[in-house]
Amino acid sequence: MKSGQTILAAALTTLIVFGGLKLAGIGGAGTTLVSDQPAFDRVTKTRTIRCAYATWAPYITVDPNTKKLSGFAYDIFEQVGKILNMKVEWTEEIPWSQVADNLKTGRNDVMCNTVWPSGNRALPLDFTMAIDYIPAYAFVRADDTRFDGNLTAINDPGVTVAVIDGDFSQAIPSEDYPSAKQLSLSMDSDGAQLLLAVTTKKADVTFVDPFMAFEFAKHNPGTIKQVANAQAVRVFGDSYAVDKGETKLRDTINLALEQLNQSGFIRQTLDKYLGEHKGMYFYPAQPYEK
Repeated sequence: MKSGQTILAAALTTLIVFGGLKLAGIGGAGTTLVSDQPAFDRVTKTRTIRCAYATWAPYITVDPNTKKLSGFAYDIFEQVGKILNMKVEWTEEIPWSQVADNLKTGRNDVMCNTVWPSGNRALPLDFTMAIDYIPAYAFVRADDTRFDGNLTAINDPGVTVAVIDGDFSQAIPSEDYPSAKQLSLSMDSDGAQLLLAVTTKKADVTFVDPFMAFEFAKHNPGTIKQVANAQAVRVFGDSYAVDKGETKLRDTINLALEQLNQSGFIRQTLDKYLGEHKGMYFYPAQPYEK
């Protein structure tokens, strides 16, 4: 009888310890154990928002010497924390391809660099209101005039489009120019690598935001140009992301963002970081504006 009680006690102790580790997010080697508690409940209990982020100028950048973060997405979310009277912890930089899994497993509460909402991202993520809207244009080599005023010419088997797997740059040609070939780059690539694929003649055209293109051109003058006489192929809202179903957390952040929009803080912060490029982004209207 005593032996049976000892075994039972040991089993209960193991369950209690394991449960504590699970809630703490600690596991054995090669194991990721996370809390089953919703992110909203964790945030309201701890008064802390744990942020994952990815670097992409001018949204968020990291000083290579001090490791300090900066950028308009960083400053705006820091102000969200102040409005909500919560601490913001910038816990880890992650690849864009890991955003959904990171939030789903509870490693972090919010993706605090903005994400462009899209159909495939809507399945695993929910999005806040947009802090701004950014157009995407077609870019080619500086001496290429094939698509000027006629983007439909891209829809040709002889044309290669540089894309990032799972990214908007892939969605655009897949939907609009299905006959074109695609040069696929890994999910962890960025806009500069798309443009580099064009300048090195691995691809003929790609789709990026104007800030990325003009920053690339600044360091690589005379290599690329925006396709002439062609409108934006897409306009995306820059939104923060939470795990699918975390509507309470999303709505709480939205209230803070709406307050920052109405106070003018969002526009002022965007102006600060965009500088000469600020006309390339579209700002959200105030609710009382027509």
